[in-house]
Amino acid sequence: MKKMVVAAAALLAAGSLFAYNPPAGGQNLPRLSSPFALAGANSTAGGALYDVMPSSVVTNPALAAIEQRIALDAGFTFMTDKNKNAAGGSTGTAFQLGATVPTRWCVPTLLVQGVFAPLIDMHLANNIAVTANVAKDINDKLSIGIGVTGGGFWIDASSDWTLYADTGVIYNHGDLAFMKDVRFAVTLMHLGKMYTDSKNLHGIKGTSAGMWPGIATPRIGVAAVFLDKDGFKLGSSTDIAAPGFQDFVIDIGLAVEYGGLRFATFRLASAWEFDVREFANDRQNVIPAVALSAKFNFSADNKMLANHGWSESEITAAAAWRNLYEDVNAFSAGLVLKLGQEDTEPPVVTLWEDED
Repeated sequence: MKKMVVAAAALLAAGSLFAYNPPAGGQNLPRLSSPFALAGANSTAGGALYDVMPSSVVTNPALAAIEQRIALDAGFTFMTDKNKNAAGGSTGTAFQLGATVPTRWCVPTLLVQGVFAPLIDMHLANNIAVTANVAKDINDKLSIGIGVTGGGFWIDASSDWTLYADTGVIYNHGDLAFMKDVRFAVTLMHLGKMYTDSKNLHGIKGTSAGMWPGIATPRIGVAAVFLDKDGFKLGSSTDIAAPGFQDFVIDIGLAVEYGGLRFATFRLASAWEFDVREFANDRQNVIPAVALSAKFNFSADNKMLANHGWSESEITAAAAWRNLYEDVNAFSAGLVLKLGQEDTEPPVVTLWEDED
């Protein structure tokens, strides 16, 4: 216990050495390139309705542990800034490509992201990052994960690099009172070297940005399904974070799904974020994000796919809109392909067979 207290005090002291002045949106840099992330409420517990994809590892490295199938993830985001009164750009873009390939021993994920947003009101420069992640289920309820991210940004005469590790745990409790699929999660993100040479970037205080994203950021989350009847599901998630131990952020997510149709399952998701330090510096983003997705099963009459068990697969398409700040809007679209069908039947173990 004493060691934990000392470690927490050391992290707090390390955070206090740096003036907290990240660029607006800097804490959410890895979540700008996907419609699922824009409306996912930064949920460490897998979202309001439990679903994971390769890009989920930027929120909790342990989430990929439940994936049984090869999953491919692609996303693109277009950002606009209506403010024309200061130096900077009026448009930005972001992209991501990810893959999760489950093995017998663990579930590795590789994710490549790019964010090109030197905007007036969200000056994030040009970024490229690569994340390598490994997740493992300890038992039917508990999973752990660790990821390493490396990358860099550049803008005008300023550039810098980053290299850090993320860790996470998720516990799937199951049913609790009237709630179903109750999940609890804890993460500790950004353990390493963050961006620091940011003199050409504008921070939330209007002066040159300091270190970002927040070093050693803890986050806890909980999610559950409140309604599951006649093809309808309703769930929510709540997450609390302390970026660099210098800020307080709460994320709330809500999702409703209808799977009563044979050809597709539709989901409407929304997310809202309250960042104390951004609000205090007039960087509000009070309008909830909205995303609509549709999941389809499809068949492919191909011998190679059939040999791998992929003749029946699943694809999810999504689109999202988020008002990041008063003048900044993000429009995103993405696809997730999962090869094969999820195995929902438990194995049958026979100890003794009848002998003739």
